[in-house]
Amino acid sequence: MEKKARTAKPVSKARAKAEYFCLWVKRNYEDTWRAVSKHDTREAAQEELDKRRGYTGVFNYDNAELRVLSRTEARKEFGKEWDYKPIGGGRKPAPQRGEIDDEA
Repeated sequence: MEKKARTAKPVSKARAKAEYFCLWVKRNYEDTWRAVSKHDTREAAQEELDKRRGYTGVFNYDNAELRVLSRTEARKEFGKEWDYKPIGGGRKPAPQRGEIDDEA
């Protein structure tokens, strides 16, 4: 009886769409890694890393650790339920104020 060679399953379209890459930052005064941007390819995330490495001052990337992780890698490190959420993405938009009538 011949054994068939095992082949890897092709990546499904849903799984391929689900894979993305995030740029992570850990500032020198924090113990927490933060996902700061999401990209479709590792190359795009690496370009963003190189760009942000040059940021200084307010952004505090000059003394920070930066790295790129795929969604799969991040789930291994931060838990299987982890998914990218933009910073401040869970907040509701600020309420709109009505016009002020100064001529009263």
